[in-house]
Formats: sequence, C-alpha cells, structure tokens
Amino acid sequence: MPARLALELQPAFGELKAAVDEGADDVARGILRLLRPRCSDALSVRMAESYARILRGRAVRDAVQGSVVIEPVEGGFAVALELSQVGYQRLAIQPGHVRVEWTARSVDALGRQAVQIGGRIVEVALEWVLPAGEVVRVPLGEDRLQIGDGFLAVRCEWKVSLGAGRCDVNGERFPVQGLRVRDVAVVRLARELPTDAVEPAELLRYATGQSVRVEALLERAVRIPPASYAEALDLLAERVGDLAPARMQELVPVVAWLTGTSGIEASGEEWRDWLEGRRMESEGAGNLDLPRRAGR
Repeated sequence: MPARLALELQPAFGELKAAVDEGADDVARGILRLLRPRCSDALSVRMAESYARILRGRAVRDAVQGSVVIEPVEGGFAVALELSQVGYQRLAIQPGHVRVEWTARSVDALGRQAVQIGGRIVEVALEWVLPAGEVVRVPLGEDRLQIGDGFLAVRCEWKVSLGAGRCDVNGERFPVQGLRVRDVAVVRLARELPTDAVEPAELLRYATGQSVRVEALLERAVRIPPASYAEALDLLAERVGDLAPARMQELVPVVAWLTGTSGIEASGEEWRDWLEGRRMESEGAGNLDLPRRAGR
C-alpha cells in the first residue's frame, strides 16, 4: 500500500473533499462517480469508500423528516419528536444525543419583555426504527416553564438538535449527522384577551391608520398565529415607506415579538432599515441582518 495518495489522484480528491465540506452533495457524487474507476491501490479505494459512506449517510439524512411536537401537561409541556422517512423500506437511526432548548419570551401591554431560557441533553440508548410511510413519535420528557401573571402573551419556542450518530439501512451502517428538525412555537395569551386568531392584514390595517395605541397593536400582534409571523412582517415591509418615525417607534415591540427577538432595544429607524432590507431580500437583493441591538 502506498504511503501517500498518487499524485494524479490528488486534484480529484481535493475537489471531492471541498464539495463534501461545502455540502454540495450532488457535485461530490458526480466527482466520486468519475473518480472511483481510477482508484486501483488500497489507499485510494479506501478513501473513495469513506467518502461514499459519508454521502450515503447524507442521503439517509435528507430522506428523514423531523418536527418537534408540544403538548400541555400539568405545570408545563411534554416534548416529543416526530420522525418519518421516504425512500427506504426500513431505516433505523441512532443520534449521539438529543439537545432540547427552549425560550419563553413574555411581553406586557407596554411592550416590556421578560425572557426565560432552558435546555437539556437527552441520551439515546436505543435506535429509532422508521418504517416507510409511518410517523414515529419519540418522547423527550417535559419542560416546566414559570409563567407568571401580568403578561399579555408568552411565546414559547422549542428547538431540538440531534448529535452525530449512525443509521442502518438494509444491514449496512453509515455515519449520519445534521438531521433536520422543524422547530415549534406555542403562544399563551392572557386570560382577558380574546382567543380567536388575528390575520396579518388586520395588524397592517391598524398599524397604518391615523392613530394607534401600543396596547392595541400588541393585542393584535400576539394573536397572530406563529405560522403567519413571516406574512405579517412581509406586509409591514411592503408599507414601511408610508410609516412616520413616530409610528415606527410604536411598532418596535410588535416587530420584536414577530421576529422573536429582544428587539425593544433597537430604535424604530433601525427596524425600518431592517424591514427595508427584508423587502429588498424578497425581491432578490440585499443581505438581511437583524438590527445590532436586536439580540435573540
């Protein structure tokens, strides 16, 4: 076995490594397909097989869909992970660990915020078997959030990330990492608020009226379903040029709520610039960053 990779193969393996590192898996597979017939010594064959296993593991990763599911229980919330897959008759995965992170961001009628954060590691003792076309639910324990009185609404968000592990397909094992899991957000409203949802267009209608109250703006914003936050921000971005500086300042706690940030430290003009950037990004231009003082 040669101590070093043959010179004529080094450029191709360099391109393969770069494609894998950049996550350009289709490009990497194309390079590997052309490269493998040229591998005749044990070292190059072993390297090619190692890259092939990585790419097969990523194909499995891309076939798996995951989402966080939350159910209220006495004193808190039960957290679970729902998993499904397409493309394999039977697939089993075992991540190295599961990290559960949550943020509870409350806002009062004046726009003042309070934030709680928490997290934990869940060790995975057994592999998860995912039959084709079935949804498998994996319990991940419970989180106890201390939600006090005096708030208008509390936005609770959970994020689950899976550590690098392995997968088993048809008796073959591959490394797998970067499994994608869809986050979830749950909103709890103060008892005195109506519970029916508010459409983003209603928030825009009120926000662009002749006069507004911050309390009424927030009451509308917190009743928008989390799945519609992006739509609400897009509508505000489309009309941001019509909003006077004083109105933008009144909208600061609203935009902070919709973006899930502690953005009340940012000024109305900083949020105006951000909304302008969001509008430009939707038109294929711009590079959107949160205002400097709008931390997560």
